[in-house]
Amino acid sequence: MNRLCVMRVALGALVACLLSACDQQAAAPRAAAAVIEGKGAGPYRMLLSAEPAPVQPGIDTRLTWQLTQAASGAPVENLQVLHERVVHNFIVNLDFSSFAHIHHEDFKALTADDLAHATFTLPYRFPRAGHYRIVSDFTHRDRNWLRQFDVTVGAPATPGVPPADFSAVQNVDGYEGRLTMSPAVPLAGYETELVLELRRGGAPVTDLALILGSEVHVALWREDGQHFGHTHSYTPHMASMLNAMHDRALDAEARARMMADMMVMMMNMPAELVFHGPTIPVHYVFPEPGVYHLFLQCAPGGTPRVFHFALKVEAWREGMITRIDSIVSGHHHAP
Repeated sequence: MNRLCVMRVALGALVACLLSACDQQAAAPRAAAAVIEGKGAGPYRMLLSAEPAPVQPGIDTRLTWQLTQAASGAPVENLQVLHERVVHNFIVNLDFSSFAHIHHEDFKALTADDLAHATFTLPYRFPRAGHYRIVSDFTHRDRNWLRQFDVTVGAPATPGVPPADFSAVQNVDGYEGRLTMSPAVPLAGYETELVLELRRGGAPVTDLALILGSEVHVALWREDGQHFGHTHSYTPHMASMLNAMHDRALDAEARARMMADMMVMMMNMPAELVFHGPTIPVHYVFPEPGVYHLFLQCAPGGTPRVFHFALKVEAWREGMITRIDSIVSGHHHAP
């Protein structure tokens, strides 16, 4: 073989080697994504993928939700906007050391393609190893739905929840938040009024701003991670609507219709700042006894802040007070 042939063979081998390396690099899979199916009732299927997997603390994780019709697999169309967002996501470490309330739109605008495929994505950095629960909240056909996902991050230690801090006062970024309740002992199955009072430097806060269409967003879980709840400020308008539902002449079907109508009405009402401070009332019915962790997100001075409280909900016993002494005008005290 002459020198020219040798050079051609060598060059051909080099090119083949380079092409093979490029093919291998192109074929190398991206870091795998963990895919979790959400738990919850209703005719929908929601999948959450977390990439890269396994999920590690302290690095950006790409979270992607896809919502489909369970029967057909088709993307869910015409999702409704509730409190300025299409899907609300609540992320909590199940030792209750961290909490987030985030949305696709916090990072980039939703496109027509996102909505057509009912796909939502955002980056999230899990602060430390642990067992996390994510609850995604969406509205379709005038009804609210939830999906729950459990994500293990890193190599968490043996699961355990530290003793709850039942302090009625919490301090965040120079703000003092005080939580009071009526009745003073919350009872499972009965309405409770929770009032957050804010002070700064000993002075009442009077510059509250709306955050996602409300003065406060409240997310809560029982200490075992069950009984998630999401609610907002309790306005005089809401009080008057709920008082109408308490009419003893109404049957269960009529109350259900009124509740559905009220939900639609609230979704279509323009956002209005009712409580400038220092107090924000919230009404909630805790479904079962136990220790609950509450995360109250509000915006004194226009900057979002989260206050974390724990409280114990009791089972009703003979002689226990169920009456509410409400600070909201238009609310009728329960007998």
